[in-house]
Amino acid sequence: MIDQYKQLASDIVEYGKKLGADQVSTSLVNAVSFQVEVRDGKIESLKESGSAGMYVTLCQDQQRSTISSNDLRLETLRPLMRSAMQSLPFMGKDPFYSLPDPKLQGRAEVTLEFSDPDFPVHQSEQKVAMAIELEEKTLALESSLRSEQAYYSDLVSHTVHADSNGFLDGYSKTLYSVGISVVTEDKATSGLNTGRKQTDGWFSSARFWEKLEPLEAIAEKACHRTLRKLGAIKPSTCEVPVVFSAEMARSFLASCSSAMMGDHVFRKQSFLMDKLGELVANPQIQLSDQPLLSGMLGSRYFDSEGVIAKPLTLIEDGKLVNYMLSTYAGNKLKMESTGHAGGISNLVLEPGKYTEEELISSVDDGLYLTSMSGQGVNVTTGDYSRGAQGLWIRDGKLAEPVSEFTIASTFQQMLQNLDLIGCEVDTRNPILTPPFRISKMSISGT
Repeated sequence: MIDQYKQLASDIVEYGKKLGADQVSTSLVNAVSFQVEVRDGKIESLKESGSAGMYVTLCQDQQRSTISSNDLRLETLRPLMRSAMQSLPFMGKDPFYSLPDPKLQGRAEVTLEFSDPDFPVHQSEQKVAMAIELEEKTLALESSLRSEQAYYSDLVSHTVHADSNGFLDGYSKTLYSVGISVVTEDKATSGLNTGRKQTDGWFSSARFWEKLEPLEAIAEKACHRTLRKLGAIKPSTCEVPVVFSAEMARSFLASCSSAMMGDHVFRKQSFLMDKLGELVANPQIQLSDQPLLSGMLGSRYFDSEGVIAKPLTLIEDGKLVNYMLSTYAGNKLKMESTGHAGGISNLVLEPGKYTEEELISSVDDGLYLTSMSGQGVNVTTGDYSRGAQGLWIRDGKLAEPVSEFTIASTFQQMLQNLDLIGCEVDTRNPILTPPFRISKMSISGT
């Protein structure tokens, strides 16, 4: 199938050149997905769908136009391209747009192993049974739990990129996911939690079926995470250390990494603008983007412009040493593309030496953060304020659950105060981070 799509992409590029475009690029994605959702042992939703999309950019004399289509037939795309070329004289000139330097393009010479050859083997009946079994195993652990939803999903995708530089390549990926969300009534008979419901869950994601977590482990984590929320109280307003669970560490780094993207930098929408070479974080922090990690969810051979994928150090010994740049952002900043058209690949915070239990035991009085909500993140100014839930830490041990409060600081302070880093990395996402401790944050509660 990849060969078929590569031929289509090549034909599109050649046709664009025939129409008179001096620069042509096209990206094609085709995907087939399956998803089943079950509740109380019954199927609530079952979907099997295919999707396809193709983008073509045509440029002539610094004027460009982009078309898109879900119909991948040449006879459909050619009239669209002719129309786009006819519109070019009415487009404003953009001297910063260009294809990548051909010397930067190519396919990384590694084997990334992100396509499961056994993907077609698994039948729909097996997938449905998997979701039902996960629900049964979870509810069997605690009689007070009720199922919100158990699910199984998978996806196979095919991606091809081509341009008039002569680049033409593609690859296929697979992805599996299985998880459950459960709910329980809070046991409080009076006070803040009377009649309140607590909900949580767990999931596993992997490129290969065999690397999914066992259903028993998913069920146990979903049960534990839900029950530990019972009896949550509102903490007092204070300033204390905060231990970020791996999931919350991932959320923080996702926001932080957007400030390192060239698009935000050249638009002056980043608190890290003009900070290259400066100490922006605790000197122990090593942060990088690693596209060549075999089997990881963000791995790739090249970015969405065909620029070869290479590891990129972002923060070294606390100093900001690189931004993540597409060709356009690089042109704007008078720098070279780093292969980040399309965003991050695998963002990696180098693990430390502490287990999560040791991070918690390092805190006499503080917060173990398990959930955040709200939109109080400003990567332009660096302000950080989120609604939060978690468990209070007393004398190095987890104590009562807490909720309905706000944590606040700034990215600048949080990066400087990130003083202890865990050793256990969550691999269910392209942001690969262990838990960590920030030595001081403001808690706004009672």
